[in-house]
Amino acid sequence: IKAGFVVAGQHITAMGSDAEHKNEIAPAILRMADLYVADSARQTKRLGELHHAIATGVMTADADVTEIGQIIAGDKHGRRSDSDITIADLTGTGVQDTAIATLACDRAQAANAGTIFES
Repeated sequence: IKAGFVVAGQHITAMGSDAEHKNEIAPAILRMADLYVADSARQTKRLGELHHAIATGVMTADADVTEIGQIIAGDKHGRRSDSDITIADLTGTGVQDTAIATLACDRAQAANAGTIFES
């Protein structure tokens, strides 16, 4: 995604940067964001969009990164206004992926939706 494509109020979820060479959004977008959220701050500095922003000098290695768990726990705020530009940089953590899949499965079963496949 190029920086010129981003408008006020937009949310971007980047979830394909699971290797150092992968990049989904222009590093300048991180500077434009009102909120940058990572699944793992340490991991996004090594693999995610933040890695590329640091490498190009757009951000510094000591950038303040909010982790999604901090928002869920109520320790940090998410979006504060409708005009905020927000980014979620999800590089993949096994425990979070499993928790999300379990929640989705539980909700589908409760709604009597979907199909369970036995292996």
